Amino acid sequence: MFGNSQMGGMNLGFPDVCLTPMPVPVPIPYPNISFGPVGFPPSFNVLWMCTPAHHLLTTPLISIGDTPGIAMGVASGMVMAPTRPVTGAFTVLVNGLPATRMTSFNIQNNTNCPGMTLVPAQIKVILLAP
Repeated sequence: MFGNSQMGGMNLGFPDVCLTPMPVPVPIPYPNISFGPVGFPPSFNVLWMCTPAHHLLTTPLISIGDTPGIAMGVASGMVMAPTRPVTGAFTVLVNGLPATRMTSFNIQNNTNCPGMTLVPAQIKVILLAP
């Protein structure tokens, strides 16, 4: 699959169950989206298509989609929280850490939502590692 970098890419997750204020807070599932270009810290000395590569410590700092649930997430107690990658190419190391790629699993909204990288960040570097 295509390696993740600062060029682009999106992580999509569902369900992001957040408490939505009605007369009383009601848990409602929302989609959750986070964007690769806001990931920090990338690998500044490994470039894929002239943009820094992502590894397991690269964390997109904000996720969106659950903003109507302003009474916070059921599992995380947060709204629009960071996304954390869980899996990557464990035999391809970028600065000593496994590289992340399209179809890598993520935990989005700070443990509230399972997700996956489904939109490629770049289209040249392919990581065919297990």
